[in-house]
Amino acid sequence: MKKLLLLTLLLCVSHAIFYAQECSYGTYSEGSANGENISTGGLYEYMGAVDFDVPFGETFTTDEITVNLLKGDADLNYVNVFLVTESEGLPGDIIVGYTNLIPSEQDLEYTTEIEGLDVYKITLNLEAEVTLETGKYFIALAASAGDENGAWWEIASENQTYGLFDYNKFDDEPWGGTGYYNKVFQIIGTCEDSGDEPAELGEVCSQGNSSVTPENGQSFFANNGQVISIADDFIVAENTTFNLTRFTMDALLTGGGMHNATINIRTTDGNAPGEILHSFINKGPDYEEYQGYWSISGYPFELVSVRISFTFQDAIALTEGSYFIEVIPTPNTTDLLTWELTSSGGIGGSSYTSIDGGFSWDMNSGSNQIFTVDGFCEDTLSVDEVSSFSTFNYFPNPVSDILNVSAQSKFSNLELYNVMGQKIDTYDANTSVINTRGLASGIYMLKVQFENGRSETFEIIKK
Repeated sequence: MKKLLLLTLLLCVSHAIFYAQECSYGTYSEGSANGENISTGGLYEYMGAVDFDVPFGETFTTDEITVNLLKGDADLNYVNVFLVTESEGLPGDIIVGYTNLIPSEQDLEYTTEIEGLDVYKITLNLEAEVTLETGKYFIALAASAGDENGAWWEIASENQTYGLFDYNKFDDEPWGGTGYYNKVFQIIGTCEDSGDEPAELGEVCSQGNSSVTPENGQSFFANNGQVISIADDFIVAENTTFNLTRFTMDALLTGGGMHNATINIRTTDGNAPGEILHSFINKGPDYEEYQGYWSISGYPFELVSVRISFTFQDAIALTEGSYFIEVIPTPNTTDLLTWELTSSGGIGGSSYTSIDGGFSWDMNSGSNQIFTVDGFCEDTLSVDEVSSFSTFNYFPNPVSDILNVSAQSKFSNLELYNVMGQKIDTYDANTSVINTRGLASGIYMLKVQFENGRSETFEIIKK
């Protein structure tokens, strides 16, 4: 009986070790000797926030947070710390909060040349474990300094990007942020497999428009400050379902960023955006990437390039056809916000703008926006359709003179290539024989383009 109990306990321990392991989320210090004011308990009340994501398929349990603060020699009096949800790209509802929490450790990390301020690693042990499912969360923090020097949350350089950019607030003002950096923190705990399995959505695929360096941008603001809609198109191939899971756009701006936006997926009406198929109101991005300051022609000052990504937790299934993705940003602190343009051309046609909420559209002739749509592609052909165009007949093979060809499905043309990929000849839809007498002996590839958009390639051996 004791042996059986011991075996059971060992199995339970091994099960826990296999499924739960230590993990943490956060950023590291780069010795910036710079920080953001999060002082509380005095004449002015400041608070900062930073986000982290629990990945799909994981459950995260935490009871410890470390942050780097610039402060004086005196220990902090206390720290107010809150774990909060994400709402429209901003800190939302409080999950759990601790006020007047005394740090368990306040260790010197490095000295600075700033009088009265050095960088300390502050360890905060939560009073109880907190378990978080897949999703985005924020840590909100305010600290009471033990002297007149205040408390400043250390920031990493602009080159270190993690989740969303800087968020802060003063007194009862709403959350804002103007920096392109991340605060230094670690939230520490254990990760466990949640048991969630990703849906079978097909093969990974993506498309979009890109550029080498930022060139220019289409403004989201009219001269009177009115917000403008901008939309650009993408194409779902024939006999394909595209399951859209992520949209990424490049923006040029002066400060603040894009806290959230309305994202619409529209049909195509003629060549312009048509009716709305899917709409996501005030959707917050899940990730922002700082890409540096750039001198842009026509602007008297440098603009910041930021890559902004939006994730759709439930994949958007789009069948073959042309679609527009429309962006309507929610105005915030930035004075200038543009969707980056490329002069290199793009998929589909030109982009469009609308000043009346999408009731009418103006074409930006010859212009395309920088964006990527990612997801999964599924082949929607039926078994009968696959077998019909796969039944392409060619004989004899190997061939010395005449190659006979026929197909059950209509084809638009045939193309013959050598093994180097060089095209030898093209044949129209009426072709039934191919004369190979003039070809050197070797292997050739015959590409068949069917009228339904599918193509197949066959190996031909010339004797």
